[in-house]
Amino acid sequence: MIPKGLPGEGNILIFDNGGWAGYGYLGRTSKDGIKTDLRDHSRVIEIDPITLEVVWIFTGEEWGGMMPLAARSKFYSPLISSAQRLPNRNTLITEGCSCRIFEVTADKEVVWEYIAPFDFDQPKVYRAYRYPYSYVPQLSKPTETPIAAVNNRTFRVPGAALGQIDHVTKVEGTWGYGGKMDACVTEDAAAF
Repeated sequence: MIPKGLPGEGNILIFDNGGWAGYGYLGRTSKDGIKTDLRDHSRVIEIDPITLEVVWIFTGEEWGGMMPLAARSKFYSPLISSAQRLPNRNTLITEGCSCRIFEVTADKEVVWEYIAPFDFDQPKVYRAYRYPYSYVPQLSKPTETPIAAVNNRTFRVPGAALGQIDHVTKVEGTWGYGGKMDACVTEDAAAF
């Protein structure tokens, strides 16, 4: 439950891992009637326990930027993981199997992200919490400086030079960049 004093207080905030679940009919995927449904994406859900209404939801589809089916698997952790409501109405999400911790706004904008640089097989992050500066009274509160987001479409940080191609050298017999994109779907057998 979201603690008293935080936005959404009293609501239930759930990291729903996804994966195999459910009960139902016997079939090709379930010989005994259990684990009848596979959802290969995770989601974070906020539910009002009085009305049983979903107040807020975050999935890969809400994240945007991709086709709906591809976007689902963009956010998936079949084990562990967690979500924590923050005082500023943002939600801190731990995607455990990806060793990723990120913060999203109520409008589902990712405003902070950290990927743990573990160098061993199958690393996981169980759960992360955001603690206020007051939890470490020996240190004074630092000055927070906002950092502008990197434009993922141009791969340039704010203030960097534009990524422009000033000169192109053509080599006879090659397709070039534009032709390369079509190579996987060409029907021309001679191209192979």
